[in-house]
Amino acid sequence: MSEAIIHVLSKYRLVHHTELGKWAAKDKFLDQVGKFVSTNDPIRLILPAFPFKSPNKKSKVLGVLPDTGEEIALAHLNGLAAGIQDVYKPGAQIFIVSDGLMYNDILGVDDNEVWTYGQTLRQLAKDNSLDNLNFLSLHDLIDDDGLMSQKYYLENAKRFRDTVTSRYLPEKFDVDSEIASDPDAALTYRGYIKFLELDLAKDNSDETKSQVKKRQENVAKSMIRRGKAFALAIAAKHPNYVRLSIHASTEADKLSMSVVPQEGRFQTPWHSALVRAVNGTVHMAHASTVSALTHELIFVNGRPSHFRERSDLYNWPGMDLDFKYLYPTGIMISPKNGSQSPSLKDVPMQKVRKLSTDCSPVILRGFKDTLDNDVYTSKAYDLGKPAEWTFGIKTSVKDSRGSNPDPVTSIVTSNEAMPMHFDGFFFLIDKVQPDGTTKKVSSQPRYQYFTAVSPSTPGSGKTLFASSLLLFRNLPHPHKAEDLKRLTWDCRHSSNWDEHMKEIPLVAPHPDTGEDCLRYHEPWPQWKTKFTYNRISIENGPQWYIDLIDEMLYDRRVTLTFEWLQGDVLVSDNYKMLHTRTGFSGTEDRELWRIHVN
Repeated sequence: MSEAIIHVLSKYRLVHHTELGKWAAKDKFLDQVGKFVSTNDPIRLILPAFPFKSPNKKSKVLGVLPDTGEEIALAHLNGLAAGIQDVYKPGAQIFIVSDGLMYNDILGVDDNEVWTYGQTLRQLAKDNSLDNLNFLSLHDLIDDDGLMSQKYYLENAKRFRDTVTSRYLPEKFDVDSEIASDPDAALTYRGYIKFLELDLAKDNSDETKSQVKKRQENVAKSMIRRGKAFALAIAAKHPNYVRLSIHASTEADKLSMSVVPQEGRFQTPWHSALVRAVNGTVHMAHASTVSALTHELIFVNGRPSHFRERSDLYNWPGMDLDFKYLYPTGIMISPKNGSQSPSLKDVPMQKVRKLSTDCSPVILRGFKDTLDNDVYTSKAYDLGKPAEWTFGIKTSVKDSRGSNPDPVTSIVTSNEAMPMHFDGFFFLIDKVQPDGTTKKVSSQPRYQYFTAVSPSTPGSGKTLFASSLLLFRNLPHPHKAEDLKRLTWDCRHSSNWDEHMKEIPLVAPHPDTGEDCLRYHEPWPQWKTKFTYNRISIENGPQWYIDLIDEMLYDRRVTLTFEWLQGDVLVSDNYKMLHTRTGFSGTEDRELWRIHVN
């Protein structure tokens, strides 16, 4: 079990694209985790981070409060803990201990700004139901039992800081010797020097370059000194907790990670601003470097929150909407004013279609007329050409309680959990091959179009959407998408064992974008279902690829776990995404309408 937990942790390492076997301190972390496992307790991890926004508000960040960067970071951390719970039932709890008060006075940041940042961060976690996260402050490390109000915090901030330093900093500590002898301290010091170039930048300064450099070095050394005391305080107070770090390190004593899954150079959200592409990809950048020609500044609750790539896809005439990107994939579109809900009739479905191609799934929440059968059906024609099935174009996905005689779709109209798949896999048509022979192939529709008539109770009947883009991006070392592209697989299904589907490419190009898309159906053995089951195999490679893909399809960095609300409309690209459903009670009347669109 400890190995499985370490395997999850390793995915979040800064160096996760290197072999886990080369992690020299792996055994130490195994021992730490094993102590929790032996008592069947949640794994406890601790991360010093989220201090305050950079003092350089002019060029680095968007303000003094947490924004979308912090929101994504918290979701990413919560996903790490949830990923551990996927393999270890007691789960994990991450304790974020703010180091803000250890450094703010050195950098000229007010104590009250640290307090407000921390309180807003806590509220952000609460608003997003990130239940695996906990928050600590300096006073927790020195067993201060005062009633933690803002007034008490501000009156005692200096005492908290001084107590940690005087109690835990080793006597005769020499910062220069520490940097020279400790590789982790040297890495952190160089990181400090880098960001202090902007954090300590002054307008119209008459300092020489050497004076500026000396000032930056002195501040960095002061931070190393206090950081040493802070780290020892954490170790003394929580000696058994698994230590995480946002700094690059040798990983001898701590696991280094990026709190934001990002493209390009690693930066934290308190030293930069989040920049979002239409396809959902994010990178962090200093705010002043983001061009207004290519990106617009997005406000949330009246405050600047992140930059978003400019696109006409966000322009819906006559509607004032919020386009919220979900973690790790998907877009939630809802009216900014709930009392002025637009109608589904007026939704530009071609823009929904394009957004879905870019970043599925796209969810419309808070719109009117979504449960009107005529409106729902007519909008399918605006989305594309509805696929004709034997039952017509629309199906009601609900528990038939055993009355569906079709062996292929019986699991769909049940309350059972389902395998990861793309729709239409078992709908076979004859296709002429280049050599003139005929082969039966899947005829999958391009898009899924749903509305939630009656969702199940919270916590059940969820739909999971796995992104091909994110799966390939997060493949563990040494695997790459190119490795999967050369593989083919086959499938047999219990409804018709004679219908042997062969030579199915594991990766195929998207019909519009040409992007790599995973084409796969999770193996579903007989013991998992009362209905039809299947067997698959890799035809031209080792069978462990199946285990690798199955694991990645349920990776929290890859797959959105979505809970329906009544009236939700959802469109998903059936090429880019795989999906599944969790089980729900047989007494529930969970019902979704579904139309497939080409």
